[in-house]
Amino acid sequence: MCKNFLLLFIVVTIIISGCGKVGTGGKSAKLELKPIRTIEQLEEYRKAGIVPEKIDRVYCSGGTLRLVVYFECADRVVATDGNERNDADRNGMKAYCAAHPELQSLPVAGESSGRDQPELLLALKTPPQLIIKADTGAGYDPEVLTERTGIPVLLVPMRGITVGREQFDEGLRLIGNALGKGERAESLIDFFDKEIAELKRRSQNAVAQHNSNNQTQKPTVYVGGVSYSGSHGFNSSEAGYPPFELVGANDFLEQNKTNPILGNRHTMLAKEKIIEWNPDKLFLDLGTLTIGTASGLNELKNDPAYKSLSAVKNGEIYTLLADTFYFVNHDAVLVNAWFVGKILYPEQFDDIDPKKKADEIFTFLVGKPVFNKLNQSLQNIALEKISVN
Repeated sequence: MCKNFLLLFIVVTIIISGCGKVGTGGKSAKLELKPIRTIEQLEEYRKAGIVPEKIDRVYCSGGTLRLVVYFECADRVVATDGNERNDADRNGMKAYCAAHPELQSLPVAGESSGRDQPELLLALKTPPQLIIKADTGAGYDPEVLTERTGIPVLLVPMRGITVGREQFDEGLRLIGNALGKGERAESLIDFFDKEIAELKRRSQNAVAQHNSNNQTQKPTVYVGGVSYSGSHGFNSSEAGYPPFELVGANDFLEQNKTNPILGNRHTMLAKEKIIEWNPDKLFLDLGTLTIGTASGLNELKNDPAYKSLSAVKNGEIYTLLADTFYFVNHDAVLVNAWFVGKILYPEQFDDIDPKKKADEIFTFLVGKPVFNKLNQSLQNIALEKISVN
């Protein structure tokens, strides 16, 4: 009987010991680590000891670096992907890199767009405790990445402050919870809320005043040179371009948003369509400058078709910061919206100096007033009215 009892005790002990996994901190956990998409999931892993309570080392993949900078956690980043490396022709495109140039000399643990390399992550002198990865479905499979590295992967929805705002806020709260920066998450959300509300208040007042005076239709606008999977020429545009949307601009593409082709978020237009529209005011996204002689700026200067546009002849061309460059620059969206508002509704935005406003936005989001630094890399023409004649 003693032998039977001893055998039963051994079997039970083996079963119990095999039911859990030991996480960080020596705690027993029955959970298997999977990519993290919610705060509830994150907290569950924390309680099980699988995710550290305090995270001081992170790797940023797929454009998430700007968000970590927004959280004032640039000093916690131990590696980035290849798209964040120092590149002279891109220096004016990302405010977070301008504010923290040290990030561009960090070790690289993957290629752009989430193509992470587990072997490089594991070979780092100080491996990350958390991988913060864009939840886009592109690049290295996050589940396989988790299995191969044993490092928790936090998946963040890459949405914007206009379309997808609810998911954007959820992503901020998820990062904030992971990094112990919950209050900063709420401050960021509140900051975007207030900026957007004020932009819309001024713009709507301008439109109401315009309508009450029985004035003619608002000036029509077009933005060219918008980046999408790289830089493009002047025929590259976007339906629902966020800076236009925030101030209610009379955008030709927005008017055609139900069109199966023109209504796409990003559109490569036929030059003839732009000539047909002949917008009153042209805006140029300076993300186009990285392609040199093929840039939208050079096209406006040299292409006879574009030079026939009324806005070109009348000097109604205005420049914007790169709205999108390796995902959306949320800071630049706000900066551009204030500038567009100033151009379209000068009376309602009379007290606004767009360049000073830019530095206020940059200081809050990336920690430094970097407009001049960005502008120096953009031929010193950002947020300007320019002539190409």
